[in-house]
Formats: sequence, C-alpha cells, structure tokens
Amino acid sequence: MVILNIKSVLFLAIFSQSALSALIKSKCEKVPVEAKLDVNDVSKQLKVSSCDAGNVYNYIVKGEEYFKDVIEFEVDVNFSEQDCKRRCSEADKKLNNDFKIIDQDIIKEHSNLLLELDFLTSCEEICNLASLDAQVLRKEGIAKKVLDTAKFKIESELEKKVKRDKPCDPVSQGIINRSPTSPYRYGFYRYKQGTGSAQTAISVVNGCGPKNNAFVSQIVGSLPYAEDFRPVCNSHDICVTCHQLPRSGCDSYFKTNLKSLCGTMYQIYSGDNFFVRARKTIQKTTCRLTASLFADAVSLFGENAYQDTPVNTSPNCAACGVPIVKNTLYKTPFYVLK
Repeated sequence: MVILNIKSVLFLAIFSQSALSALIKSKCEKVPVEAKLDVNDVSKQLKVSSCDAGNVYNYIVKGEEYFKDVIEFEVDVNFSEQDCKRRCSEADKKLNNDFKIIDQDIIKEHSNLLLELDFLTSCEEICNLASLDAQVLRKEGIAKKVLDTAKFKIESELEKKVKRDKPCDPVSQGIINRSPTSPYRYGFYRYKQGTGSAQTAISVVNGCGPKNNAFVSQIVGSLPYAEDFRPVCNSHDICVTCHQLPRSGCDSYFKTNLKSLCGTMYQIYSGDNFFVRARKTIQKTTCRLTASLFADAVSLFGENAYQDTPVNTSPNCAACGVPIVKNTLYKTPFYVLK
C-alpha cells in the first residue's frame, strides 16, 4: 500500500507539473474587440499564434500604462536616482506579476522586437538622464568639474577678426536667403548668408556646442539628440549673440523649443498602432529629459557666450539688424545651409 501511494503521489506530481507547464504555454489573455486587427497584424509580423499575439498586445499596453506613471516627472534639485530606479523596478514587478502564468521570456522577446526597446532598461536610462540633470541643477558632480575649469571659448578666424573691431555694416548690406521654399526637417527652414552679404549672425552659429571642453562634452556634446536639436541650438545662438533678449529669456525659449521639438519628433498619430504609441511614449520622455539637461547645462555654463558676443549687436547693423534675424530667428529654430 505504501509503495502504491508513493507511486500515486509521484504520478500526480508529474501530471501537475506537466499540466502547469501546458497552462503557462497555452494561457491566452483576453484582448478588447477593437484590438483584434492589431493582434492579427502582430501575429503575422512575428509569425506567432493569435494567442501569443494577444498576450504581447496586453503586455505592451499594460507596460506602457505602468511605466508611464513612473517616467512622467519634472527634475529638480531633490531628484533621487535611487528612488526613480526603485519605482522602475516596482513597475516591472507589477507587469511581470500580471503575466506570471505565461512564458515571460517569450513574451518579453516578442515585445522588445516590436518596441525596439525594453521597458525596464529604458526606465532606468531615463533615471540616469534625470540624475545628470539634477547634478547640473545642484552644481555638483560633472557640473562642478566644469565650473572649476578655465573659461572655454570657441573662436574661428572670422570671429577673432570681428571681435577686434566689431564692424557695423548697414542693415541693407545684410542678405539672408531662405532655401528651399519648403521646410527642411521637423517643419524648420534652412537659411544661408547671401553672396556678397555683409556678415550676419547666422555665420557664427555652431549648433549644439561647445565641444572644446571635455567636461562640457560629457553633458552636452556627447548626448543623444545633439544633431536633432541643432535647429533649436542655432536659434539660441542667434538670441545670445545678438542680445535679442536678456540671457534668461534666451534660455527660456531654448528649453521650450527643445521640448516642443521632442513632441514633434515623437508625435502620436491616429494611425499609429499600439506598440508604436508605446515606443513613442518612452522615446518622447527620454527626449524631453535630454532637452532639459541640454537647457539646464547651457543656462549654467553659457555666460561666456552671452558676454563675449562676436558681432555688433546693434539693430542698426547688418549682423543683428537684418529683419529675419531681428524678428524671427532668435526665437524660431532653423538650419544653416552651408
């Protein structure tokens, strides 16, 4: 009898384990009726069953919901990277708990293929960015190293010449052409100093610098989106070069325009499917935090650029008095056509 009972127990244990394993593999989460088309598209794209596609759909939708609650914040001097990452971990655990009876390795693999990112990894990267911005606001860490170094300057031969005498050519001699007639990228136009023109302010913009200081490069020059942010940086260069506004006004426009550009880059359209929407939500947050870091770093380290303007800032001189510069480019992002 004892032997028979042992055999029965072993049989039941093996059967239960097999049944649980089958349940984990075959469990199909319910999806909303309106998501059927999305699920069918995922099934075809990943070449998986409709059951697995439905699980991926629910995983991504819930992941976006849980992590969005974590990453929507404004950085201040009291920001804690440790606390931020703790909340990322809690969101990840909550998501995993919702899908604990499903093969999570497979569902994560499929989700990451669609999203082109991982929820937890992206969340922690956002915490890192925010922590760096907080360092800038607190003037510690890398920011302190920058402040402790000698003043940085970037001077071309043209700038050196202009700074010696800062000529005042008549506004009528300043020529800036917009080319082409349609926006170049993100709705922004390209401008070029015309042939035979007196020097105008667009000849001294340098995009998202400075890059001649190793510590500054860590904060600004080496960050993602530096090239995407170029038109906004160009506009800020005009503002501080021509003193169109007080420095704080230039920096305010800078941060606003950077964040607005992030919204344009990752705008969610009505035709976007569920995983594109989730991806854009994460990317937009990363972009906006990078934008804040750019802007805060420039505000902290940009005094030289404002004080050492390389041109005559008078509105009666060609450098800053050309109408498109004086009225538009100091606050409107643009590209320079070389």
